[in-house]
Amino acid sequence: MREYEEFNFERRRGIPPVLWPFFAPDPDRYYRWRVQLDCACIKELLTPGDCIPPSERQWRGVGDGGALPPGQVYCRHGDSADGPYRDIVEWGDRQEGSFPAGPVEPPEWAGAEVWAVIRHDEVHTSAFWKVTLACGHVEEVVAPALDWKPDDGPRLAEATRVKQMIEEFEQVWDSDPMLQSENQREHTRRMLAAGWPRPRPERSCHTCPHARAIVAYQCVGWLIPRNEAPKPENPPPARAVLERRLRRVEAEAERLRVQLAGHEARRDA
Repeated sequence: MREYEEFNFERRRGIPPVLWPFFAPDPDRYYRWRVQLDCACIKELLTPGDCIPPSERQWRGVGDGGALPPGQVYCRHGDSADGPYRDIVEWGDRQEGSFPAGPVEPPEWAGAEVWAVIRHDEVHTSAFWKVTLACGHVEEVVAPALDWKPDDGPRLAEATRVKQMIEEFEQVWDSDPMLQSENQREHTRRMLAAGWPRPRPERSCHTCPHARAIVAYQCVGWLIPRNEAPKPENPPPARAVLERRLRRVEAEAERLRVQLAGHEARRDA
């Protein structure tokens, strides 16, 4: 209850009160579930009501990653495994962002040769698109130009430039085998073989390593326990019903008296 109230307090600060019932409802509407994930973790989830189980609902990932496929919950573990590369199956919303020029010295994750290719030496603005991957998760990709649209298709590099890039990447990999993981290296090779398309037709999914399926769930109860209404007592039978029962009972009593009298007569005889 305390966690929900703290969360709801922050959530309500950003929306007008008239919208609270829709986006930040009172806690008495929520039902508690205990779920087990396929990674063996146990979590507790809240749903608006107790009709639809958590395994049939959609839960959000971290940040603005969007809703996960039904029955999946984000459960981050300590490992830092690379996300698998997935094909882009749908393009969504677009937004722009401005960035300063990159530093002259390359960062730790890039060698001097690679940094010389990807570094921006001036302030620049880029367009970002939300994309849905084949796994159902949402990621973000950078467009090759501000005026680019998905219907334009990817832009390819010149064949001579691709050949030069292949040689450069092979030299970098030979000099620093740890620069990229095997997964990243295979992706780079696929993109080079495809002509270095921009944007890429596939994207590393950062959600897949931490999206876990609900394999079991258990009802816990309402977040605010509800008092069960007392069941109404059965109303007394109608007078006609009672009279019929009385006649049946009297008739049965009379029959028993006759039988008893017969027993007494035979005994006296």
